[in-house]
Amino acid sequence: MNRLFLYAASIAAGVAMLSAKQSPGRDSTMIQNEFIKVVVGKIDGVYRETYYVRRGEAWTEILSSGSAVRPEPSLKQDGEMVAAAYESVTQIEGFPQGEGLQLTCRTPSGVIQKTITLLKGESFARIGITYQIEKETRLQSLWSTYSFAPDGKKYADYKPLDFVFTPQLRPEPEHVIADHVFRSPALMMQKNGYFAALLPDVGSLDIKDRMIRTTGDLQAETSDQPFFSYGLQNWIPEPYRLRNTHVFYVAPDSLAAVLRDTTVSIAFQLFVLGDAKPGEGFRGVVRYHWASSGSVNMQKAQGPQSEPFSGYIKKAWYQFLPDIALDVEYQGQPVTLLRQARLAWSNKLHKVADNDSWFNVWFNALRTAYGMYLHGEAVADHELSRRAMNVLNLALLAPQTEGIAPSIFYFDSTGGHWVADHAWGGIDNGKDLPMFHNAWTCYWLLQWIDHTPERWSEILHYTKAFADFLVAHQQESGVISSWYNPENLEAAAQLRDENAETAGAALFLAEYYKRTKEVNYLLAAERSMRYITDSVLPQQKWFDYETFFSCSRKPLGFYDSYTHQNPQNTLSMQQAAEAFYELYNLTGKTEYKVRGIEVIDYLCLYQQVWSPKWLSCELFGGFGVQNTDAEWSDSRQGYFAVTLMHYYELTGEKEYFERGVAALRAMFSLFESPTSPRTAENYAHSGYNQPAGVTGIHWGTGSSVVSIHLITRRYGDAYVDMKGGWGVGIDGCRIPAVTIEGSSVRVEVLNNLSASRTIKLTFGNATQGNFDLTVNGSKLGTFSSDELTRGVDVTI
Repeated sequence: MNRLFLYAASIAAGVAMLSAKQSPGRDSTMIQNEFIKVVVGKIDGVYRETYYVRRGEAWTEILSSGSAVRPEPSLKQDGEMVAAAYESVTQIEGFPQGEGLQLTCRTPSGVIQKTITLLKGESFARIGITYQIEKETRLQSLWSTYSFAPDGKKYADYKPLDFVFTPQLRPEPEHVIADHVFRSPALMMQKNGYFAALLPDVGSLDIKDRMIRTTGDLQAETSDQPFFSYGLQNWIPEPYRLRNTHVFYVAPDSLAAVLRDTTVSIAFQLFVLGDAKPGEGFRGVVRYHWASSGSVNMQKAQGPQSEPFSGYIKKAWYQFLPDIALDVEYQGQPVTLLRQARLAWSNKLHKVADNDSWFNVWFNALRTAYGMYLHGEAVADHELSRRAMNVLNLALLAPQTEGIAPSIFYFDSTGGHWVADHAWGGIDNGKDLPMFHNAWTCYWLLQWIDHTPERWSEILHYTKAFADFLVAHQQESGVISSWYNPENLEAAAQLRDENAETAGAALFLAEYYKRTKEVNYLLAAERSMRYITDSVLPQQKWFDYETFFSCSRKPLGFYDSYTHQNPQNTLSMQQAAEAFYELYNLTGKTEYKVRGIEVIDYLCLYQQVWSPKWLSCELFGGFGVQNTDAEWSDSRQGYFAVTLMHYYELTGEKEYFERGVAALRAMFSLFESPTSPRTAENYAHSGYNQPAGVTGIHWGTGSSVVSIHLITRRYGDAYVDMKGGWGVGIDGCRIPAVTIEGSSVRVEVLNNLSASRTIKLTFGNATQGNFDLTVNGSKLGTFSSDELTRGVDVTI
């Protein structure tokens, strides 16, 4: 298994130690394993690669090197395109677990060598390219390109593609896909069962002081065959003044690296399949990235978390909260504002409007208060619980119009005021009532029932009005419009007939049905997710308010004609994954489980499986925002951590558990300073190596601390899955080994942090009976399965 995940860079570096045998007099040579065959043949005096995959018993073509518009290799240096071509091929001997080829190209400034390796049992080829530069050269770009040719066909014979993915869109001719967005890097295409992907090797990229950066490209229809490229090229974020865009990337010749007497290189994997399930080839790439990078990084002490979760809880509730909490009376009730201090800027109001409290998908004071309440009750902090209840009071006082309510409150000398929506991130200067924000707030109102049963009837009365509003305004397609005029409740044109925010409505409706068992709400939730399945998933149209109306502004209908992709945002993906999860639990219908896993896997393409040395922050495990922006470790990862844990519960897969823990920790490398309780919203937002600004407790420290409470209440500080025979550390620890033999359980738990401490080790999926538990070589005693489930205190 370990050989599956050797870095391609190490393969390329080891070529010099292997023997090479020239194949003189032959026009082609070949290597193959069980899954792939590579033929390198001479065409017009130069060597070209053709890749074949098995379809049943036959080999069929899927990729060829180069394209009609970009040769292989493609070299630009000293301001000129160089007529470069591979002139010789050698077969590499000495690979006990596979076969390899090396192609060589002589340029005016040096030698380019490409190594192709096929290892036994791997459905991908490992590619390494080195450029040994002998003379001073201004290197603009060196790209490697492959054309997608399913069954050897031209694009006109089978178009369109069924699936395309790139980490970033590149809608203009001069745009490139910068390695700044290589969180889980992949360029992918699929048609029917034919799937091809180019994965830049993150190990080869992880160099702090790089001589030159890398870029990717994918173009679907500018040539006779779709192609993707990857190579060496310096880039910058496109200057905003050129098109008012945020964030795309360009690579002007002026950025050329000046090189002499050195070697530069890239490495990547080419995944090819001939029997992929329709639209699902990408999921193997998701598995590979986590197995080869993510899971490996989980076993390292280094990461975003530098202190126990208790320290972050203290920062959230006892350092940050006192600075932003404002206790006032509104409509005769005590309420607490958890101030975002954003409304005056967003909606161009007077400064006192920054005495605000938000109930939207980004900044949800009710979710923050829920975490406050959980902690307050756990430690008997009645003041914290009181303030949390006051936030609940305020949420229930939002004035509904036939069920839909404004989402922001502020308080000034004249009393309390409600504002429909934020202007930045909304439409029509924030005047329209937002469905998505109402859905998320009402979902969290329902969660409060579990801890405040005395508010049951009040919460159900409020949320029923909104549930009825959604049912009344659901279109025949299942979609529910995003915004409504507050006077007549007419749906606004923007995102009216097409949006993925409908998934948020479905999540709330499913939760409301779970509480009431009134079937009409379940049916409405199912109609909504049928719309997501039929109208969003096929072309990955993840349209929500942030896709178009926030930092990365673009017109509705925006489309990248080069990659044939729509803009997409991860918030609506997460809501859809949660809705599918909820519907499966409620109905047992397999289709919801299948679709939910498909969505969560697609969302994982935005998770950071590594932390590049050239970004000055620990970023492993965090999430990006969308395919037209640049963020690493955005605050939404606190939400996503919980969703990933739900998918562990759904599937039993360790990967989702690990991903959830990694996302949970990711926020805590972004504090302003070691003593500050305030985290940045994200990192490298505009494409540069720097933190973004602080947006508030709800989108940063608080949002992830709430997730700490939700996850550790269920799984403790470290967790062992008895059925799977594995464990994962959660709060600053790791579990490299679990051994279960009959009633004997041995667990190794290692501390990632400097100070010794006591943690709670919990166990799941234990069969009934008693177990002898040994941790780190010390016998702790005999415990019943129920005791293991509740957790055992362990000192590490």
